Amino acid sequence: MEATAKASGVTPATAATRILLVAPPAEGGIASHLVFLLDGLSKSGHALRVVCQQPGSIADAAAERSVPVHAMTCTAQGGPPKVALRALRLARVIADFRPHIVHTHSFGASMIGAGACAIARSARLLVTIHNYPPGTGTMAPSGAGRGWAFDRALRRAKHIITVSEALRRDLVLAYPEVMAKSSTIYNGVETQRPVERSPSEVRAECGLPAVGPLVGMLARLAPQKGVLEYLRAARVVADAYPPAVFVLAGDGPLMQDAVSLRQELGLEQRLHLLGHVPQARDLIAALDLLVIASLSEGSSVVAMEAMALGKAVVATTVGGVPEVVVGGETGILVPAGDADALAAGVLDLLRDPERAAEMGERGRQRAVRQFDVSDMIERTKAIYADMMRNAAGTGGARP
Repeated sequence: MEATAKASGVTPATAATRILLVAPPAEGGIASHLVFLLDGLSKSGHALRVVCQQPGSIADAAAERSVPVHAMTCTAQGGPPKVALRALRLARVIADFRPHIVHTHSFGASMIGAGACAIARSARLLVTIHNYPPGTGTMAPSGAGRGWAFDRALRRAKHIITVSEALRRDLVLAYPEVMAKSSTIYNGVETQRPVERSPSEVRAECGLPAVGPLVGMLARLAPQKGVLEYLRAARVVADAYPPAVFVLAGDGPLMQDAVSLRQELGLEQRLHLLGHVPQARDLIAALDLLVIASLSEGSSVVAMEAMALGKAVVATTVGGVPEVVVGGETGILVPAGDADALAAGVLDLLRDPERAAEMGERGRQRAVRQFDVSDMIERTKAIYADMMRNAAGTGGARP
């Protein structure tokens, strides 16, 4: 079967379709995915509500589009008792809104959504999986550590979307029964939107040197992002290529570790820790080269963003990243956890800017063809339409 969902030949879901989006506490790729989805669905006239944490970018985006928000933290933290209580609370939202489809994002939100749909017995559950379970690089039940709750979510779901074929392949390997009801829809970025500030303005605002090739990594500072590997690679590159300037943008639990390692490596004058950057796209546009050092990754929105802006990427071969960055064509791929290999890839492109520019241009073309946000929105709407048709065929659709 065709693993990647197609929009062609599918009747769009009607404006009367009620969609309840259930989101985890998230920034980064999941948050941008949901903001784009909110925008596309609201413009299509769907009746929407959002369940998410407040404050946050998802709640803000919903408010800007006059979409009602139910404040709730949708995680699996606290174990089965907490998940059950959150499911009861979500079931009340379902009873009030009476959505046709409950669309959950992340493992915790999906477990809560499955419990709520079992209680409400009305809406159909659609699950989107964005990443591997925290702390793992596998969908295997033992690796997921979610037990019966995740199994129940998969059984309850009428359809499952993954954001890469790697995620879908591993999911089907662990749970063969989901093959027929799963598909891949890649994340998307705004490939045509211009940046708001020039590279020189970004450098000045971030306190960066006005000259010198700028190498950057933008990520949540969490163990699976390879933050410390990036710093170690930066030390190698700094020694071999003195003009290079480095940035690490993002916040998270490893911030203090990053501060300490930067000092230990003597990189205080070469590597700038920027924390959370509100206009990350402008920073990416100011880079000469983007680095992704992840140890586990479902896909990579930041790689798509960089490619759309014509930047070459040095990335690790984990999860769905090689589906975004084509090694040798739009960037360089290296093994995860290998700081020396990461540094070698960065040095190769710093020493050959013409090759880096060619890779950047091929990446831009690839992003326009395959990762434009409009495609993600249309394919998701096609899944909604399929679910509505199937519900009508079984007598399950209701006004």
